Amino acid sequence: MLELRPIATAELPTLLALHQRTEAFDGIPRILSMEEMEEEIDDDHVVLATDTRLATQDGELAGYAYTYHLPSEVREERLFVFGLVAPEHRRKGVGTALMTWAIARGEEQLRSTGRALPLYLRVDAFDHVESAHRLFASLGMDVVRYHDELIRPLADLPPTPADPVGVRIIPWPDDRGEEIRLVKNEAFADHWGSTPTSAHHWDQMTHGPGARLDLSFVAVDGEGRVVAHCLNKRWPADDEITGRRDGWIDSLGTLRHHRGTGVASALIAHSLHAFAAAGLDHAMIGVDSENPTGAARLYRSLGFRPESRRINHQIRFQ
Repeated sequence: MLELRPIATAELPTLLALHQRTEAFDGIPRILSMEEMEEEIDDDHVVLATDTRLATQDGELAGYAYTYHLPSEVREERLFVFGLVAPEHRRKGVGTALMTWAIARGEEQLRSTGRALPLYLRVDAFDHVESAHRLFASLGMDVVRYHDELIRPLADLPPTPADPVGVRIIPWPDDRGEEIRLVKNEAFADHWGSTPTSAHHWDQMTHGPGARLDLSFVAVDGEGRVVAHCLNKRWPADDEITGRRDGWIDSLGTLRHHRGTGVASALIAHSLHAFAAAGLDHAMIGVDSENPTGAARLYRSLGFRPESRRINHQIRFQ
């Protein structure tokens, strides 16, 4: 018998073991840590009793799902669904049951805002996990975007370029987090699916698992105002899976009036040299394949090449 119930905090270690085993089966190039799982599921935006479901099949743990809603006041209201199904329990209705619950719960959360904004529920998976994409399609979800992960070896790096005219690249100033957050939100205002990052979520991004502010940089103008940022991360546990030591360019954004001036290229160059100096051997960066700023072309011009791809699916509620 298939049953769904809320996740209990005490079950997170068991859930983590399931998650790690399932991602290893699917060839996902990462190892999720308990710190990351706790941050994702035990979050201000996830209420265990209402926003999570654990699936059991005849009393055996079979999968889980949770909804993650980041309220917005501009552009759109979006909600993400995360989860997985154990390999041995696939094609038994577990994924359908979890996603059917998540879609209903997600619609309820989105409509509860009362705002006259477009409402989207989104989910993604690596392109090679075909069972996930079949499931999403069976539930009426549309493919809307492709998110590429690019890689660059840290050998044969060119010299760090001179700072762009009127701009200086400086190490990440940890005492200016709120200023950088506001710049990040403005820089991403024209990116697909982006809504403003809250102070809470920004603190998670900059001080949570993987964050490496010592390898991160910002660009400031002649008056010392931040005009661009490059937040970098490092996930040492993934080395066992990838056979590499990767540094991640996790969030890179430039204010519109400074684009096309070499600021982003300079931030990336500083990051690559910082990664190499820290003993890393590859750099990774993610990009929306239809990014309007031409980011994909820029990254390829700097030596990045495709490594993997995630496919984004969505439902829009009318």
